[in-house]
Amino acid sequence: MIFLWLLCGAVLPLRADTLCDVCGQVIVGKYYHMEDRAAGGNKNVCRDCADLDERCFACGLPVKKDYKTLADGRYLCARDAAEAIGSTEEAERVCEMVHDDLNRMLWRFLTLPDKVPVVMVDKFQLQNLFKTPGYEHACVSIFGATQTHPLPGRKFVHSISILSDLKKARLMAVCAHEYTHTWLNENLGPERKAVLDSKAEEGFCELVAYKYMENKQESFEMEVIKKSDYTKGQIKVLLEAETMYGFNAVVEWMKSGEDAKLESSGLDRIRALKTGWSARAVASVGLPAIAVAVAAPLPPAPDKLVLKGISGTGPRRLAIINDHTFEVMERGRVRVGQTNALIRCLEIRPTSVIVQAEGAKEKQELFLRTE
Repeated sequence: MIFLWLLCGAVLPLRADTLCDVCGQVIVGKYYHMEDRAAGGNKNVCRDCADLDERCFACGLPVKKDYKTLADGRYLCARDAAEAIGSTEEAERVCEMVHDDLNRMLWRFLTLPDKVPVVMVDKFQLQNLFKTPGYEHACVSIFGATQTHPLPGRKFVHSISILSDLKKARLMAVCAHEYTHTWLNENLGPERKAVLDSKAEEGFCELVAYKYMENKQESFEMEVIKKSDYTKGQIKVLLEAETMYGFNAVVEWMKSGEDAKLESSGLDRIRALKTGWSARAVASVGLPAIAVAVAAPLPPAPDKLVLKGISGTGPRRLAIINDHTFEVMERGRVRVGQTNALIRCLEIRPTSVIVQAEGAKEKQELFLRTE
């Protein structure tokens, strides 16, 4: 929905040479202030252009000249048409890149299914997926859809459909969201699927998309994801939970949590798991699935940031700072004395790391202790 604010010269003074951002003509008299949903900010639109019925699918602004009409009836203004990925081959290459990037970025927490076909569709094909019967697990949004067919022997067949002619950053975010659905469909048990709120599931997919956009430094898409009402606030709650407890805790809650969704007022419920340990943790030590872990008292935290260890090589190098394990560009909270500090690990070197505290301008280098 596009919200319009009618502003007159007395409210927002108009320079004599102010041009309409749609038709390029000098604005005379009253005009409209419209949000640019593709690039952010507001645009000045004259009354004649504001009365146009045609709107750009990407930015939401009226289109009057040099625009592109897609086969499914969508319009793209000249700017957004130039930035849209119209080639199926190019879009598929972007999707493959996203799949590989996510596996590298999240390898400590999850691995996406391989060989998932991704097809570009028009708006009518996407809308028809809402009506397609016979799918137990389906995500359909205005940009993409994921369908999963469970097969005997814990096997699955997935298919992803994504709306064509999206800008690259939006396409990458949608890909990340839909690929996450395939992982959830393979890794959530029937009992968890029956309990989990659909908006919490969508929120987790948006969390992965947000992290990917953060990794790619796509700040506008990050804001789009945060502000969207699609998950009814679950994306913001899960972002809070990740900041406080780490991404691994969010993953384990998705798989084994007791609650249908998380609330900002009770983020500690992320620790409430059905068996006390996640299935992955149980399997890793060879215990039966009914085992229940008893939390041991936490050891005293150091009163400053301490680099306790570095492992791995190249892009998969990890650093242990206080009680938290980081990879490059990962953000998380560490215990410092009686409080928590939110830091980002900027660089992991052979014997040191570069970190930066949230809100601080200065960076800090931590060195491994030498005996």
